[in-house]
Formats: sequence, structure tokens, C-alpha cells
Amino acid sequence: MALDVYLTNACNLHCKFCFNLDREDAPRIPLDHIRGILKAAYDRGHRYVSITGGEPFLYKQVFDVIQYAHDLGYWINILSHGGLLNSERVEKLKRFWRLRIRISLDGPDRATHDALRGQGTFDTTMEKIDLLVQQGVNVGIGATVSEQNIDRVKDIFQLCVNKKVAFVRFSPVVRVKKGKAATVTAALHERLLRTIIDLTIKYKHLIDIPANIAIDVGPAITAITTRRCMAGKRFFGVTPDQKILPCPLLVEHPEIETAYFDGGQCFDAIGDKMDQMFAAAKDNLSGICRTCEFREVCYGGCLAEKFSFDRQVEDEQPVCTKLILERLASEFAREDLEAIARGWVYQLEASQEADREHACMRQAPYWNINFKAHDHWGSTDRRFN
Repeated sequence: MALDVYLTNACNLHCKFCFNLDREDAPRIPLDHIRGILKAAYDRGHRYVSITGGEPFLYKQVFDVIQYAHDLGYWINILSHGGLLNSERVEKLKRFWRLRIRISLDGPDRATHDALRGQGTFDTTMEKIDLLVQQGVNVGIGATVSEQNIDRVKDIFQLCVNKKVAFVRFSPVVRVKKGKAATVTAALHERLLRTIIDLTIKYKHLIDIPANIAIDVGPAITAITTRRCMAGKRFFGVTPDQKILPCPLLVEHPEIETAYFDGGQCFDAIGDKMDQMFAAAKDNLSGICRTCEFREVCYGGCLAEKFSFDRQVEDEQPVCTKLILERLASEFAREDLEAIARGWVYQLEASQEADREHACMRQAPYWNINFKAHDHWGSTDRRFN
């Protein structure tokens, strides 16, 4: 199971579409409390944790959190803009072999990136990525894609190749808080997925594509797109004020059950409420979801996506990735798409949050490109997490 821990909402940048606060005086989780949360989640089967914010390196005891999580046995993903890293901090990161860091990059040049992340941030980001790569830390890039940089995705990919990072993740912008200012449509999702597939085929000699399962394109697409949203079952978010969310993107919504942490039982209570919500919605879905043959297993798809489009639980899914991928399947050679789709299924099954009944559309493997790399993380199938 996966856990997203927001140590603090504080950040020293003012990114255009960020769904968190941009105050440096924002709340922070006390160290003893985050240890209790990590232990309770681990005892319930969580094995993968993303440490984020805000900017996690503004949290003064961030390395104490990392050490504790690593000692417990977590695989750790740190989400950061990278600007606060230095040689001393990178040297500390090297001690944790079950750790990788994802650096935010929204453009392949100063003009594009700085317009979204702030003046001067591109040069700093390049410097920190180089430092991490040189020191052998498993580092990748996370690009938030909107109408303002969708044209630069291929250039961002090429920059990743040039920088020799381990992976890149392209994510459509989240329409939460400041993200509401972005224009995000199903067409943008489709264009982005088409570009990712095209790049994966063109540069397959550079990309780590697992191929040890046999499955046709159609069943592969079905397998990765028709599982129930894992919010509250295999996935939770932890806010800086210690509120447990079934998903970090389901924030401040009146229909969503949350609880302040008071022991591991709160995870179970939230999970039960989400089960009830999905079960009630399944028989009342509208639009394309009502007539879909996979309604019994998909339950209408990603709730966060619905809410971001100002829809209700029972409304049809505004971005059905299954339909998008089925349309795209006709645009590529069957053998190429088959290899990629097999890889997607394998990544889903090998991931720490693997579950035959649940999956997350926003954490799905089709947003990620893993480059061939040789390090501790890359020596295991967990490299696809």
C-alpha cells in the first residue's frame, strides 16, 4: 500500500498550479507524530511512502523521518523542487538505497520552466539534478503538464535523456486549489499519452520495458484501467496537521471521510467509509459509466478527477483512460504498443501498492518512463514503483 506524507505545506517557491499552500510559516508534523503514523501504516501493510510537502527539505528533521522510514522497511520517494539540496544533503541521501528523489521540472528551458515555477528556478534545478546524478542518487524528473507546456513534453524528455536521470513522470495538472486556474481536458490527457507512447517507441533502446508477461493489447489496457480507485484502501494521504485523507487530492470535499490520526484504526475507518461510498455510487452512475461493462469493477473511476471537474460521485468519469488508450491503440504498430502495454501491466503488478482490485489513475504506469539504469533500486522489480 502507498502513503503520501506531506511533512509541511511550507515552500519557498510560488508555483503557478500548486495545490498546496505557498507560505513558509505553514504547519509541520512533529517528528514523534510522523513516526507514529509511519509505524501504524507499516503495521497495516504500507510499504511505499512518498515524502513531500510543500518542500520537504524545509522540514528541519527530514533526514530523521527518512532514516526512520528506511529502518522500518519502506521504499521511499521524495518529491522536491531540489533547490535546497547541497553536497552535504546529497551525501546523506546516498546512505538510503531504497530511496529515490523526483525533482519538479516543468520546462526544458528557462522561459517555460520559470514561467511556471518562478524566476531563476530552471538554472537551480539543472544544477541540483547534475549534483544528484553525479553522486549516484536515484533521481528522476516530475513534470506537471498543462496547456502551457504540453508542446514541450518531447523537449523535456530529451533533457532527461541528456541528464541521464533514472525516470521521468509526466502528470496532467491537478485541478485543486491553484490548479483550478489551469485548463485541463480529456483532450490534454489524450495528447499527453500519445506523446508518451510515441517517445517510448522511438527511444525504446534507452527505456526499461519489462516484458516477462504474455498479454494482448486489449486485455492489457483493460487490466490497468478498470480497477476501482484505491483511495482509502491501498492509498492514503497525511496532511501537515495530521489529517488522514483517503487520497491527497480529495481535500476539503464535504462527501469525503477524513480523520485526525489517533491510531491505526483510523485508516480502517476511512477505508470502510470509502467502500460504502463506492458501493452506493456503482448502481447510480450516469453517462458512459452507467452503460459500461466494467462498472462492477471500476465503480466510475477516479473520484479526484471527477471532483476536479466539479462533478459528483455518481457522475460519469470526465477522463476515461480506457477509452483514450483504446483510441490510441489504432495509431501505433501492434507489436510496439503490445510491448509497452505488457510493461504497464507488469509495473502495476510489481509495484508496492499492487492490488488485483484497486489502482490509481494518477499513479498509473502509463504516465512514467523508466530509463535503463544500474543501481541498487534498479536491481529489483521495485524499480517500477
